[in-house]
This record gives sequence, C-alpha cells and structure tokens, in this order.
Amino acid sequence: MVSRNYSIDIHAGVDKVWFSLWDLNAYRIWTRVFSEGTYVVTDNWKKGSRVHFLNPDGNGIYSHIDENVPNEKMFFTHLGHIKNFHEQPLNAETVNWNDAKENYTLQENGGITSLQVFIQSEDAYVSFFDASFPKALEMVKSMAENFFIAIESEINMDLQQVWKAWNGPEDIVHWNAASDDWHTVKAFNDLKEEGTYTYRMEAKDGSMGFDLEGKYTKVEPYHTIDSIMCDGRSVKVEFSSIHAKTIIRQSFEPETIHSIELQRDGWKAILDNFKKYCEQKNH
Repeated sequence: MVSRNYSIDIHAGVDKVWFSLWDLNAYRIWTRVFSEGTYVVTDNWKKGSRVHFLNPDGNGIYSHIDENVPNEKMFFTHLGHIKNFHEQPLNAETVNWNDAKENYTLQENGGITSLQVFIQSEDAYVSFFDASFPKALEMVKSMAENFFIAIESEINMDLQQVWKAWNGPEDIVHWNAASDDWHTVKAFNDLKEEGTYTYRMEAKDGSMGFDLEGKYTKVEPYHTIDSIMCDGRSVKVEFSSIHAKTIIRQSFEPETIHSIELQRDGWKAILDNFKKYCEQKNH
C-alpha cells in the first residue's frame, strides 16, 4: 500500500469549499476527472454509515465514513468493490481495497482555505491518482472561487414538453413554489435575449408576497437559458434529453443572508415541484 498527499489553497471560505466537495451535484462535477458520470449513494454523509462510489454502469467501491465534521474533515475507509450495483464479498479470492484510507482536511485562514487530501492506494493506482487528483482539486478550487449552487432533476417527459412547461406562464403558476403554503399568482415571461420575466409569488394566507424578476442574457431554445435576477445574481438553466427523458441542470449564485444548504434546498424544492407537475401532466 502506497500513501499519497495532495493539497491546494483556495481563495474562498471553508463553507464554499466543503459544499463544492460534498454536495451531491457538485461531487458529480469534480469527480468527472476520475471517471465521467461518477456519482455517490450516501445517507447524507453520516459518520459511521456505508457509502457507495459508482460509475454509470453500477461498478465502483464501497466504503465506511470514519469521520464527518462539517467544514473540517471527511475521512473514509475503502472496503471492497461493487459490481452491477452489488457489494462484492470480501474473501481471499476477491480483490479489495484492504481498508485503504482517503482523508480530506480543511482549514481556513484569512479567507483562504487549505484543502489537504491523504490517500492510500495499491501500487497499480498510484500513477492514475498522481495524474488525476491535482486536476480534481483544481476543479474544486474553480467551483469554490466562482461559486454557484447546482441542482438537477430527471423528468419523465420529452424535451419539447418540458421546455414549454418551464417557460409558459400558464404552466409556471402551477409549479413555481417551494412549499404548499406558497403559490405563484401571476407570471410574465418574455423569453428572448434582453427579455424580462416577473413571477408574483405570495403566501396562500395572504400574509406576504414578492415579485421575482430578472432579465435574460442568453436563450438557446431547448438547450440553455441564462438570466440575471433583479439583485444582480446570475442563473443558468440547461436542458438535455436521453431516452425520452429530460434532464434539467440549474445553477445560481447564492445570496449572503441564508445558508448555502437552505438556498439549495429551497431551489431544489421548486425543481422537484416542477418535476411532479410535468409527470402528473404527462399521464
């Protein structure tokens, strides 16, 4: 077993670096360096739980989460291989990871976060990690320093219908809410570059409301919509299709009042509501 250390200094707060590492959508981005389509199945990264690191074919490794102290450290012990989504038994005839370690440690000083990675590996993987880990950490650095929150959803509806439901005012009023006690009472959407949008969102009990407004900076039909909200924050929505399904990827600049996690969950709730609306409409 060979040990390796990798490190990088990132000009961003430790909370943004942590989010860029372990948010499930962000994780998919920086781990593309190792294998396209890599993703993780986890019980919210709980200490003591089992985690699966997988590629799209259902192959990968399973590991134990030894430590999880938010914004400080995440430690793994790699146990064995996964084939066709199933953990392979550990025995003399099965190649396993021999309890190899993979540890991430973060420390912020003066607005700069030092990210340290310690790994143990079989000799056969050393050259791969030496070539890939510095690129992966550069990706994390870029994500944290140019920070956006990313969410996505896969919808059982074809791209043309999804595009219409996302942009049609008559549809927007049915799905644009993060919870059942809010709704969009009116929507205006001039979908073109330099066009504007206004969604009037109100609490159902009439206690409060606000206008969500912005201007489009780029519109590529059935592919990309870029906009700037009235407070100056950028939003990007990307559409792609696969096997009669549509994938929406949405990324946005966070504001500074609420936590990163709260903002992610709020925007994801709206996207989940959109998915529910589309799939109910499709039946």
